[in-house]
Amino acid sequence: MLRLTRRHLGAATLVAPFFVPQRASAQASGNLRIALGTSLRTLDPAKTTLGEEYIYDNLVFNGLTRMREDLAIEPDLAESWTFSEDLKTWTFRLRRGVKFHNGREMTATDVIATYRRILDPETAAAPRSNYMMIEDMQAPDPYTVVFRLSYPYGGFADILSDRQVKIIPHDHLDTLATAPIGTGPFTMRSYTPGDRMVLTRFPDYFESGMPRFETVELRIVPEMAVRIAALQAGDMDVVWDIPPEQVKPLSENRALKVESVATGSWDAAIMNNAIAPFNDPRVRRAFHMAVDKRDVVELVLFGEGAPTHSPIPPNHPFFAADIPVTRADPAGARRLLREAGHPNGVRVPIVVPVGRPVRERLGVTLQQLARTGGFELDVQRVPFSRYNAEVSGKAPFYVDGYFARPTIDTGTHPFLHSQGTWNARLWHYKNETVDRALDAARLTGDPEKQKVNYLEMQRALAADPAGYIAYSVNFACAYRASVQDVATHPMRWFDLRKGWNAA
Repeated sequence: MLRLTRRHLGAATLVAPFFVPQRASAQASGNLRIALGTSLRTLDPAKTTLGEEYIYDNLVFNGLTRMREDLAIEPDLAESWTFSEDLKTWTFRLRRGVKFHNGREMTATDVIATYRRILDPETAAAPRSNYMMIEDMQAPDPYTVVFRLSYPYGGFADILSDRQVKIIPHDHLDTLATAPIGTGPFTMRSYTPGDRMVLTRFPDYFESGMPRFETVELRIVPEMAVRIAALQAGDMDVVWDIPPEQVKPLSENRALKVESVATGSWDAAIMNNAIAPFNDPRVRRAFHMAVDKRDVVELVLFGEGAPTHSPIPPNHPFFAADIPVTRADPAGARRLLREAGHPNGVRVPIVVPVGRPVRERLGVTLQQLARTGGFELDVQRVPFSRYNAEVSGKAPFYVDGYFARPTIDTGTHPFLHSQGTWNARLWHYKNETVDRALDAARLTGDPEKQKVNYLEMQRALAADPAGYIAYSVNFACAYRASVQDVATHPMRWFDLRKGWNAA
């Protein structure tokens, strides 16, 4: 999640221009082989929804802004921006001379076409709901784009760094699915689903001396054990998203290096508030009393995560650290269930996604830990490939997980506000205090005021939980020791502009 660093937004403020030196030829330095678990389902960045696809998004394309590994926002295709005092008009100055992979210069026309396409319901763009505050866009000249918003939004430049809002050429919109063209450091040479995607260095990339890798291969290796064995044998350079139980063992191998970083990604037991028994907040509170989240972190994540009250992770300055992590109180949980009309406890199925081992383990762990508190959970397994069609938004109780978003607003409002797009699909939760706090937070650009709002939201959520948000999960990758200047990004993608391979 983004740590907001603006000190004030009282008057229109200019973001420091990003200096671009004269372009120099990048010195290629080796190749990089990254092992992934599944094929990419789409090459259209606006429609990507998998972590594996987000890696591709950030290697082949650029956004107007970019999020670093420390979660700070910096210029990308926009070299600077200004905003009006009311936070409703944002003006972005574009870099000059940026080329698409086909050699054409990127201009404001491409930016506007990109966002119009995302906002068009016919596109079915995954991130559309996060950008519906855009009321109008204009291009006063080829290197300036003006966004006019329907309401004040202090984090607008931040959300332009997200995965799927990458700038595409206005004259190649219909060929994205088969012949993607971006401005990114790498061009796509070939893609064979089930095998690999081969990316090559873009020699006309706009940042001097970058990238350094000659080629990057995204290898599809479904079995984690095979991926790890290939890494240990030197047949792979990187394994993306290693399971938490592998972090410590792989860290002991001197030929490798492992990074495990805190993130705003979270897993939860989704409770449908519109369906009994979870339409009663006492039942939802009783479940929290029955299961100690610290035990869940140790048993499910092997300690590679932390308990949380909401999608705001514990390492964020807006996290409500004063709210205690509830210790298991089975007797209290049973007492609350009796008050809710369940003297013999509650028996309910919990659906877990086959193919997502951590979330499977979460479901089984909850089954074991909740029993003494009066909850009998019948674990039902459904393949993850069928989850959207058969489980999400339909089952009364199921395990699922969600990647971090680029801002606290985009990570909370859609999920917890009564009118939120994800809330309508998940728990159907409604709490007036939560709604009021979330609305107030997105209408101010002052981080101190936002913090007050988000603390209020978390306290209301602790008293009236939407479901069981178990933890913020660490994200870990393993590398051959020869891989240099490549860091594990909390948003689960890679920035490979500066990386090189000493092997």
